[in-house]
Amino acid sequence: MGESYEGSVQRRLCELSSGIASALAAAALVVLLPSGVRADDGARPSVDLSRIHEAGGALTAPLESGHTATLTLDPALQKGARRLLGQARPREGAVTLIHARTGRLLAFAEVGSGVLTSARQPAASIFKLVTTTALLEQRVVSPKTEVCTAGGTHRIERRHLEPPRAGRVICSPFGLALGHSRNATYAQLATAHLSRDELADTARRFGFNQSLPFDAKVPLGTLSIPYGDLDFARTAAGFSGSTLSPLGAAQLAFAVATGGRRMRVRIVARSDDFEAPEGREMLGRVTDEWTASRLTRMMEVTVREGTSAEAFSDSTGRPYLPHLRVAGKTGTLQPRADAPTASWFTGFAPSKKPEVVVSVLLVNGGTWRRKANEVARDMLRAYFHAQGRRGVSDPFEEPASVARADLGRR
Repeated sequence: MGESYEGSVQRRLCELSSGIASALAAAALVVLLPSGVRADDGARPSVDLSRIHEAGGALTAPLESGHTATLTLDPALQKGARRLLGQARPREGAVTLIHARTGRLLAFAEVGSGVLTSARQPAASIFKLVTTTALLEQRVVSPKTEVCTAGGTHRIERRHLEPPRAGRVICSPFGLALGHSRNATYAQLATAHLSRDELADTARRFGFNQSLPFDAKVPLGTLSIPYGDLDFARTAAGFSGSTLSPLGAAQLAFAVATGGRRMRVRIVARSDDFEAPEGREMLGRVTDEWTASRLTRMMEVTVREGTSAEAFSDSTGRPYLPHLRVAGKTGTLQPRADAPTASWFTGFAPSKKPEVVVSVLLVNGGTWRRKANEVARDMLRAYFHAQGRRGVSDPFEEPASVARADLGRR
């Protein structure tokens, strides 16, 4: 059943009020920009990503200007990303790896045409990063807030919009909800504490419905937020209303990894008339450092004990990335019974002083060889093994076991 007329009017009035508050919050975020942040001056070359070639130990691609660009891609990591996608055998898929300290793209591989440059797959539970940010910014809930739910693993119904009165009730801190992808928690908290405008404003700051600050035209993702309370809750939990590009998923994690800042990502290192800056390019603020710090801790739960704990440890419980703390978020969604399933992972490592940001998208039907978190794990293994990190093995010399579990709706 939809909202009553009176309920609709009341919600609209609340959203008008919250819209003013959101505008003030956005202005406050601008004031909080550190002195090193500089505006996007539009100085970016436009590269043809469909014509990447290797020559003389470097990867190059033509620019719209007619020049040839030397790319930031690492040949060994690029080869590794393609190999991992080949092993996964998705209908379509993509891997991106960003050097967090410079914003340079180290790997950018795909299976299928235009996967990397489009946002045609559902964002699924990756969108919970946006909803979590919006909730934490309200300062009404914190990671310690106790939330009780019953059900909601595979769908959101009207009963999930309020605390349960019956059924198998589970109570736990909000700090565990992201890592375990507890849909009913998000439906309940978004209904109680967020307006449509507040969620839309947070998504806008992350870059939804905009092009990425990148060296080619690539969307971050799309978002359409409904007015009805049940549909709003489903959107907030990631069941509908949003899409992501693979690089867009990485950009969400990149913002968290950098303390809430919006960063430029580069794939062009230099060309005849251009040379990329050596340092990181900060373009603005997505959220404050307090929120980003708590979001990072909630993402650590994903790998430590949540939806990716099994993928990041072997059968004996030994971590594949010892002495490294990883922050991540999974997302899995089949939007319709006749549609393929999208499996996502985005995150960064180490979580305290990030070196790389990874995102993986795999799209498949009923048969799966790998999940996105397994491919992301091995991409991180490839990077840190090449860096000589203690205890990290080469994923191609010591392959991890392949899990074939029910993906669910995470």
